[in-house]
Amino acid sequence: MKRLSEEEKRQLGYLIHHYRNLYFHSNATNANEFKQTLFCKNICSQTQLSRLENGDVLKDQDIYFQFLNKLKLNLEKIPVKDQAIFNTYFENIITYQNDDSLVINYNDYVLQINSFQNIFKKNIIYTHYNYALEFILGILNDDLDEVSNLIEDVESNLDILPTKYLVVTLHYLGNYYYLINNYLKANKFYLLSIEHMHKNSINNSIIYLDTAINYIKMNKSIYVLDYLHKALDVFTGTHNYEILAKIYYFYGLVNLKNKYIDDGINHLYKSIKFSKKVNKYELLNSTYNLISIGYYLNGNFNKAFHFIKDVNLIESTEETSLIKLILHVKNGLKIDNKEFSGEALNLIKNLFMTKDDKETYFEKNIEHHLNDYSDTIKLLIINEMYYLYKENKKYKKALDHIEKYIL
Repeated sequence: MKRLSEEEKRQLGYLIHHYRNLYFHSNATNANEFKQTLFCKNICSQTQLSRLENGDVLKDQDIYFQFLNKLKLNLEKIPVKDQAIFNTYFENIITYQNDDSLVINYNDYVLQINSFQNIFKKNIIYTHYNYALEFILGILNDDLDEVSNLIEDVESNLDILPTKYLVVTLHYLGNYYYLINNYLKANKFYLLSIEHMHKNSINNSIIYLDTAINYIKMNKSIYVLDYLHKALDVFTGTHNYEILAKIYYFYGLVNLKNKYIDDGINHLYKSIKFSKKVNKYELLNSTYNLISIGYYLNGNFNKAFHFIKDVNLIESTEETSLIKLILHVKNGLKIDNKEFSGEALNLIKNLFMTKDDKETYFEKNIEHHLNDYSDTIKLLIINEMYYLYKENKKYKKALDHIEKYIL
């Protein structure tokens, strides 16, 4: 029989609790046998089971193996070599995401995860470590369908993860909830990851940027700036030009949102400088669009048109065309009343072109989807509605609008 360490006993306690509850709440005919009072019968007292399931360590290790046997779970020893290889894959993710010059070989990770599944199939602790790694890879691959099948196993068993695995997994749980627009839950996981990162001196500074971006969606500008400052302190002077370009892009965005237009534009110029060093055309495109809006908000229509035209030198997109159309509408110029392939962009076009009740149109068709739009389009909409409320002398509504979407 394998000799259990104190840490393994603690981990097994949480896993026993997890699997016992899965059986108890299942549709199995014997589900009631997994009720706590019956599950521990002839093994230990209910009090001991409760302690064990809450992470307390019991001296008698035979109790753990009897519960594992009832749950049809195994804990065979994993060779030290395989443990070391597995650990390397988690280490590589932290290194990769904090260094622009590195890339993840997804095919290698997929093959290795499949290999680990076979190696760990009789060790329930390492099986769950592998679930966490597979979950992270799914987020990196934007495979939310696959990730949704893993989320319960990962989120319910965070307490068993070693510290470094925990920091990364919490980070990617934050990324997952950000991607499905649950920004409050994303924030909870980001802050937990940062707490464990600081507590255990683990370097995963890119999480500051992800946390700042999430706070943008939550319209909490003070926190956005705080975490952008933290990210900039770490990455200034490094070769991480893409990360620096993103940091300055979001500085620009939050300054434009808060009406610090000149500061915002200056930050966006810095973003362009770093983006050009690494040929990040998608980011360049977004930054040119945003600078154009910055000049529009500042009343400098000539420069606004200049930058939106320059985007065509990089990559013309439907969003760029929509911004051009809006700039023409706001300047009373002749427009090509084109249709956009996506319904969402046509809704925005109609908001700016309608001569009817814009306020009702906004509240009915756009407001509840506002976070689904890009930073640039969202900024345009927020600005349009703010000045509309002011023009109609609805000052209380204008203030509420600013507090809801900017502060």
